[in-house]
Order: sequence, then structure tokens, then C-alpha cells
Amino acid sequence: IETDLINRVTQDGKWEEIVLAVDSGASESVAPKTMPETIATVEGASSKRGVMYEVASGHQIPNEGEKKFTAVTEEGQERKLTLQVCDVNQGLLSVSKMTQAGNRVVFDQDGSYVENKLNGERTWLHDKNGMFLMKLWVKRPF
Repeated sequence: IETDLINRVTQDGKWEEIVLAVDSGASESVAPKTMPETIATVEGASSKRGVMYEVASGHQIPNEGEKKFTAVTEEGQERKLTLQVCDVNQGLLSVSKMTQAGNRVVFDQDGSYVENKLNGERTWLHDKNGMFLMKLWVKRPF
């Protein structure tokens, strides 16, 4: 785990930064319980049904609930997210789920991004050692 991928909180304490990997192989968008740390995990349809996920090692892990929240991109765009909570080290955004929601996902040497097909807004991705990452900011509830 690289330390710069750990969640950070702004000095004023009002925003939490999260970094999610954009994954073309993920069937679901997932995150650990601590991402974002200030959003509560609630029971969702998948956890009620006892859904299990198979991870890269071949092991199965249970869905532990979900987190629904609004985040702000580095470009200042608001995005509504639902992340399924399970025992993972890194939050993942499913390309499949994003395309089902009306987005285009482009991986390219000249710049990678997620584009909303309705309004053309682009959220740019960071390429870090072959992994495409999206930085988001979550307002901390008070």
C-alpha cells in the first residue's frame, strides 16, 4: 500500500480526500469500511442477499453493506456514488457500472478520463504506475 493512497483530511477538517482506482475488471464499485471514513455503512440489497465477491487471489469476501454519498471531483463536479463495502485494501470504481450509468471511460497515453455522455463533462484520471486513479473530495458531516 502506498502511503499517498491513504485518505487525507484537509487542514480545516471539512473535506476528506479519497482516491479510487478505475478498474475495467471490477464488476462492482467497492471500498473498505474506512473509505470515506465519515460516511456510515448501511445495509443494502446486496448485503441483505448475502452477496460474495471473488477477489484476485480467488478467495471470496462478503458484502458488508454500502455507502452512498456525493463527492466533488478535482474539476469541481459533483458526483453521486454508491460503493459496496467489503474487505479490500483499495477502493475500486467499476468501469462497467460507470458505463451503465451513462459515462464513457477512456484509457489513453495522451490523457485518461471519464466522460458524462449527456453533458460532456470530463473527470480526468491520474496514471500512477499503470493504475488509473480518480481523486474525489467528500464533505465531512458535522
